[in-house]
Amino acid sequence: MNVAVVGLGRVGLPLALSFADRGLQVIGVEREPAVLEAVAAGRMPYRETGTQELLEHVLAAGGFERTRTVQDAAQADHIVLTLGTPAHVHIEIDMSQIKQVVDDLLPVLREGQSLILRSTVAPGTTDWVAGYIEQRRGFRVGEDLFVAHVPERIAENHFLEEIASLPCIVGGVGEGSGAKAAELFEAFGAEIVQSTPVQAELAKIWTNILRYTQFALP
Repeated sequence: MNVAVVGLGRVGLPLALSFADRGLQVIGVEREPAVLEAVAAGRMPYRETGTQELLEHVLAAGGFERTRTVQDAAQADHIVLTLGTPAHVHIEIDMSQIKQVVDDLLPVLREGQSLILRSTVAPGTTDWVAGYIEQRRGFRVGEDLFVAHVPERIAENHFLEEIASLPCIVGGVGEGSGAKAAELFEAFGAEIVQSTPVQAELAKIWTNILRYTQFALP
């Protein structure tokens, strides 16, 4: 099995390394040259417990390609988007990075692939992405192509611990998307919880709200 992780930030890079550590062939896509240079030099650009050693191990073992070209992600069977979705002044989530990457991928997507959103997005975003792809490429999402939201809910500095223990929520669009996305994340051995895309999106938002209440406000 192979996977592309688009966006090698604090969420994407540990995820890509964890996939590679479990024997998957991984393509990491990152447009920021400084990040790619740091990784190539064997240096984690972000602090996350245990990942420096993991990076060194993965680079020595091979199986982790890096590129700045988004379209290269289409070489993989699974494409995971771990992109920034900052909030505007009135709390609306900025979808520009996700939309740009989807537009870049549209001409090269192929039948049987899965596209998985992992960022914080507003409820309805995953269904919108699925409809956008159907309109422009003619795929039947859930049958020809698979789209899901698998929210990132791991606490900072606990990635390697929680990726293998925290239940993984999978919100697939259509009949087959949930099962297809689960095939990928079963590599971590954690419990898989199937839901609708909106339920998955809301689970991420409520996780953030809980953390703001428990940690940020105090």
